[in-house]
Amino acid sequence: MILEFLSTISWPLVTLIIFLILKRPITNFINNIKKFTYGSTGIETNLANKQIEEDSLAEILGDGQDASNLDKILAKFSDYTLASIDKTIENETQISKVEGLQNKYDRIYKYTKILILIKNVEKIYSAIFGSQIRLLQRLNYSQTETKSELKLYYDNAVKYNPEGYKNYSYESYLNFLAFSELIKIDEETVSITDSGRDFLRYILEANLAVEKIN
Repeated sequence: MILEFLSTISWPLVTLIIFLILKRPITNFINNIKKFTYGSTGIETNLANKQIEEDSLAEILGDGQDASNLDKILAKFSDYTLASIDKTIENETQISKVEGLQNKYDRIYKYTKILILIKNVEKIYSAIFGSQIRLLQRLNYSQTETKSELKLYYDNAVKYNPEGYKNYSYESYLNFLAFSELIKIDEETVSITDSGRDFLRYILEANLAVEKIN
């Protein structure tokens, strides 16, 4: 049911909803990343060795910390934009047809969970390399591998882009996946997480390209 719902989402407006209602958008997340060059094409990837904590939108755009600050945030945008969002929410949730306040809350809460799922996965997808996706696919079948067994994915990426990987170690390559909670590293062994499997499932269901730049 969720996958059928995802397939009907109006992506441009959903992105705008995420920006307005949820957390910091992907473009702000990229502020803390390092430029990575592949041939003549510049791409961005998270090379940090720590998780980046996001501020809430209220903390980014607002002046206060209380819940009423949400009204101040929404007031920063035009009536036309907000009306378009109201229409999208109604079309995708049919909230006006739901009876009972608790049922309305449950419907909107589930809708928000789906939007957060989309936001989180798309954020990772925007930064991940194709070779890292292939590494996850291998782990999805084998469950657990050693670091040395998986290093061939990194080595192949370095082969095709030695300059880009000059200052990007294998440890950092794995750490990105670990900090994104796609894999779990236990000393010398690596295993895929439930989040990692969900990420691969999302790529498949959303028909996203697997063969990204290494």
